[in-house]
Amino acid sequence: MNDKAQHFIAGFLLSILGLIWTPLILLGFIFGIGKEAYDYISGKGVAEWADMTYTFYGAIIALIIVLGAITL
Repeated sequence: MNDKAQHFIAGFLLSILGLIWTPLILLGFIFGIGKEAYDYISGKGVAEWADMTYTFYGAIIALIIVLGAITL
């Protein structure tokens, strides 16, 4: 699976947990920042802005879904 697709899915799945408890919407965004910071600091991965961006894209789609469900 494409690396960017994995980041998108991770951001989406973490943030969609906001359906259970609304503050969990932030998980995808926190993970996106944390993962790239870990890669940069540890040197065990390659920190990329694009990876964080795709994680945020997934989190944003989940955010739209969660906010839509709340307004219903």
